[in-house]
Amino acid sequence: MSLVTRCPACATTFKVVRDQLRISDGWVRCGRCSHVFDATLDLRDLSDTEATPPAAPAPDDADFFDDDPARDDAPAAFAEPAAPVDLPAPPSFPVLPDLSSPAGGLVADEPWPTPVIATVPDRDTVAPHPVLSVAELAPSLELDTVSQGQFQKALRRARVKAAKIARARDKSTAAPAVEPSEESTAAPVVQTASESEPPPLPPTVVPSFLRAASSSEFWQSARGRMVVVAGIVVAGLLLALQVVHRERDSLLAGRPGLRPVLQSLCAVTGCELAALRRINDITIDGATFAREKVGDGYQFSFTLRSAATVPLAMPAIELSLLNTQEQAVVRRVLLPTDFGAPAELAARGERAASLRLILTGAEAAALPPIAGFNVLAFYP
Repeated sequence: MSLVTRCPACATTFKVVRDQLRISDGWVRCGRCSHVFDATLDLRDLSDTEATPPAAPAPDDADFFDDDPARDDAPAAFAEPAAPVDLPAPPSFPVLPDLSSPAGGLVADEPWPTPVIATVPDRDTVAPHPVLSVAELAPSLELDTVSQGQFQKALRRARVKAAKIARARDKSTAAPAVEPSEESTAAPVVQTASESEPPPLPPTVVPSFLRAASSSEFWQSARGRMVVVAGIVVAGLLLALQVVHRERDSLLAGRPGLRPVLQSLCAVTGCELAALRRINDITIDGATFAREKVGDGYQFSFTLRSAATVPLAMPAIELSLLNTQEQAVVRRVLLPTDFGAPAELAARGERAASLRLILTGAEAAALPPIAGFNVLAFYP
């Protein structure tokens, strides 16, 4: 028994078969708008719609491609009225109530006028398009690919032919303008070739010792090993020489017997030998600063002690006189020659010094009362 269903998107009515609906679980595709819908929601028997005049069948989709030769061999599956759709189970949609107005009990006084029917053929009975699988569409896709490849080849041949015609036209146009002889034509060709192709450069001559040094066999031989060892020895000597030059004072203080060697090194490098300077190993003890009983002078006394095990350079002394706010009002630097000390302070030795300081009249007049003093040892 044939059934009739209606597309909910475009309201097109077409026939379906119950076996097809059973295979596709009721899902079909509209042949007019390609809308996929559940045909069981609006399914009627064909006997209910026989009173309606049959509408003209919709033209087949293949009519639009009559001028395409690639469509002649399309599979016959396109001519089927409907095909099942392999889709998942349809969701449960609520059944909409029929919105058509029920027949009332009113009767018109006079018959209704006959409606004007348009000349456009009715498409209510268009069969739905079947849903084809990839295997069924494979021949059509192959035909499309072949036709596309033939079109591209023809296009390339047309381009090549057009380019040849254009070159021939250009040559025929330029030929009558200038007709040089063979001699005049050959000269520019030789000149262009000489300009574009410079003469080849002579091969680079590499000395034999460089070629031998660049090979791996050289470094694996006894001579190569000797070169490597000699380089390591020279680098070590240079490093040791740099360390001796930097630490010459420490070496001289710890090993006085190296003085001749260090003097020879300084004669070459232009350095000087001096006593070792370690101000942290020197302390000042017993420093006093007092006015003399007779006169305007001051007596300054102090003792320098060394805690180092090697001789150290004699430091300078800075004396600062402080006022009642402990601010320095007078500052004086005393060098070793000022307090009669030698250039070096013996290892774990001490040096006592005492000297008389006198302020001039102008300094004494402007000098505020002295409340204290500060002594500092440093290397200038």
